Amino acid sequence: MSTSVAAEVVTVYMALDGGLHHSRCSQRLSLQGHRAGLELDFYCLTCAESVTIPFCVLERIPIADGA
Repeated sequence: MSTSVAAEVVTVYMALDGGLHHSRCSQRLSLQGHRAGLELDFYCLTCAESVTIPFCVLERIPIADGA
C-alpha cells in the first residue's frame, strides 16, 4: 500500500510583509541559519523557542489573508 499524505503546516505562516511569523505568538521569526542543506533554523524572540522548517515544506507554508 502506497500512501502519500502532506501534513498541514501549522507552526508558521507567511505574513503579508513576506516574513515568516510564528503561529503561536504572531511575531516575525529570526533566521538563524541552515542545517545540512535540508532545513532552515529560525528563532522566536517572543517565545524564546527554536523553529526548524525543512526546505521541502517551504512551498506549503500558508499565507496570511490579511483579515
